Amino acid sequence: MLTIGDKYLLGSGRSDHDRLRVISAIHDSRTRELLRRAGFISGQRFVEFGCGLGYVTRWAANEGAHATGIDLNEDNLVVATKLAHDAGLKTAQFRIANIYDPGLVLESIDVSYSRWLMVHLNRPVDAMRAIYAALKPGGVMVCEEADVSAVYTEPASAAYAELRDICMQGARQRGVDYSGGRRVHLWAKEAGFEIVHVDAYHPHYITGEHKGFWNWTLRAVGLGMVKEGSLTVARLEELVAGMNDADACPDTLVAHCRMHQLIAKKPGK
Repeated sequence: MLTIGDKYLLGSGRSDHDRLRVISAIHDSRTRELLRRAGFISGQRFVEFGCGLGYVTRWAANEGAHATGIDLNEDNLVVATKLAHDAGLKTAQFRIANIYDPGLVLESIDVSYSRWLMVHLNRPVDAMRAIYAALKPGGVMVCEEADVSAVYTEPASAAYAELRDICMQGARQRGVDYSGGRRVHLWAKEAGFEIVHVDAYHPHYITGEHKGFWNWTLRAVGLGMVKEGSLTVARLEELVAGMNDADACPDTLVAHCRMHQLIAKKPGK
C-alpha cells in the first residue's frame, strides 16, 4: 500500500486502476455537466488536482482546454500520460505535485477541478487556499466530494453498515473527514471563495456492474486498516462475505456515497 496525500488508505497498481475506471464510469457524465455549468469553455487553462488516471483532464483537453493533471501517485501518472498520448491529446499534461504547493504560476488558472480529494486531506482549507492562489481573479474552483456516511443498503446489511462505520471512525482517528462533502462549501468560504452553486446526487443500484462498487471500495479501505492494525483479517473477511451476500441478492438496493458538488469563485472579476 502507498500512502498518497495526507491519509490515503486506498491502494495502487492494477486493482486501483480498475477501481478508478469504475469511478469514471459512474461519475464523469455529471462532472462534465457541472464543469459546463461552471463556465468551462475551450481555450481555458484547466487543472485537475488528484487526477488519478486523468479521465477528466483528458476530457478537458479534448474540449480544447490547456489541461494539466496533478497527482502524487507516479504510477497513475504514467498511465494517464500514455492514455493522453495514445489519444493524440497534445494539450494534456501530467505531473507530480503536492496540492499544498502545486508549483503553479500565481493567478494563471481559469478553472480548477477535484473529486474525492479534500476528504482525504488533513488540511482541506489550506489546499483550497493553494488553489485560490493559482486561480485568476474571477476563476472558479469546482469540487465534487463525498459523504461516505450515506452508504446504505435496503434491506439493511449489517456487514455494509459495520464496515462503513469502521471506516468512518478510522478516518476521524487519522484526522480526515469522509463526510466532508457536506462541508465543502464551508471550507471554500473559509479559504476566501464566493459560493456560486451547491448540489448533491446519490447513486443507487439494485442490479448491474456498479452495484458492488462500494463493497470493493470499503474492502480496499479495510485492507489498509488491517495493515494499520486497526482491523483484523478475520473480521474483514466476515464483513466482506456479508457484503457479497447483499450484492448478490436481487432484492437488495445498494446506495453509494452521496456526492456533493460545489462551484466557487475567486473574487475580482
